[in-house]
Amino acid sequence: MQPDDPPPSPERVTTSVSTTPWMRPAEAAEYLGIAIGTLRNWTSARFIPFVKRGGVVRYNRAELDRWLLRAGCPGRSKRSN
Repeated sequence: MQPDDPPPSPERVTTSVSTTPWMRPAEAAEYLGIAIGTLRNWTSARFIPFVKRGGVVRYNRAELDRWLLRAGCPGRSKRSN
């Protein structure tokens, strides 16, 4: 596209919608509403479900949904002094 070319018509503009259940770390962090550093810490601690193949880490959306439903932090029962 040259600077003088008109912008593409709406029919020609495509958006990238993922049809795969596998998410990259940045996508998974956004999906969970957490920082990427938190996701990396949880992955390193094996706190969250993930798959690593050949150094590539991916998160399955359905597995994360199941994990969210069953996982939880009990919190503190008393306030510490």
